[in-house]
Amino acid sequence: MHELVLRIKKPELCYVFADNATKRGHEDLARQAYRRAVDLRAEEHQGVSEDERLALKAFYAYEEALSWGQRKRKRATGTWQMVDRIGILPTLQKRVAGKQALDARDTLKNLAMDDYGFDAVARQIGLNLEEAA
Repeated sequence: MHELVLRIKKPELCYVFADNATKRGHEDLARQAYRRAVDLRAEEHQGVSEDERLALKAFYAYEEALSWGQRKRKRATGTWQMVDRIGILPTLQKRVAGKQALDARDTLKNLAMDDYGFDAVARQIGLNLEEAA
């Protein structure tokens, strides 16, 4: 990740940086800034395990995929309601089985965050994918 992007300490500033980088034709820096925003937003959650933090990154990356190319930020409301209701890792398991994983895959690849996709994170933390299906 570029040094300028690593210096950013707040997710909101990552979005400003990404907009400016895009306007100046630096798409690679913009993608790095979006990734940094996902990382920073996941780090804001205190008292979660490393597996849960990876799942949170997947949820925030999904929001980036929803927002990509839109004028406004979009929130994954259904996902966050499910997190509140059943927890982080069970929500990830349900999202792996749902169509959201497929819908966001191409956009996440364009954002260079395909390793933050639901199925990729589930594999990384060793979530049983047979149960999810």
